[in-house]
Amino acid sequence: MTAENIITRTYKVGGLFDEQGQKEIEHNLIQVDGVKKVDISIPEHTVAVQFDSAAIEEDWIKRTLNSLGYAPFYTK
Repeated sequence: MTAENIITRTYKVGGLFDEQGQKEIEHNLIQVDGVKKVDISIPEHTVAVQFDSAAIEEDWIKRTLNSLGYAPFYTK
């Protein structure tokens, strides 16, 4: 792992309305190998994920969000 492999992506997600959803997303994403940090904003309906791109493909994060019922849209 090198610092240049660590990237952060922010996704706008559908269906994120409360703390239960926040906890569900945090709990599941932080357990994925390569995910370093998860920041969630309920008011903005966003999930920012810091991850090691050498350890995990970004598509896996999107699929995890989808599998939880939160459709992701990449924002930045």
